[in-house]
Amino acid sequence: MPIDPDFMKKRNVTGNHAGHAVWGEVEPPSKLGIHGTQVALDQDVCDGDGICISVCPVSVFDWVDSPGHPLSDRKSDPTNEPACIQCLACEMQCPTKAIKITPP
Repeated sequence: MPIDPDFMKKRNVTGNHAGHAVWGEVEPPSKLGIHGTQVALDQDVCDGDGICISVCPVSVFDWVDSPGHPLSDRKSDPTNEPACIQCLACEMQCPTKAIKITPP
């Protein structure tokens, strides 16, 4: 199931990670929430293939460990969210549709 495009209306910010908001319930290892706002990545949908890291021209994403998560032991994380240029390469290439880019 892809990221919910209306997540900001349905979830609350429940924390902060590496300088970006975390939306929704977080109960590691099974629930990791949505990380980021303008560059939002649902870590519960992410399968850790890393295509977003390789296609991003401005290095928005880094790896983060997620040991014990049912889909993968590492996830992409929008640690450099402010650098996003809204090219949508990550959103279009993500095989699980875990990413939603929202213009500022």
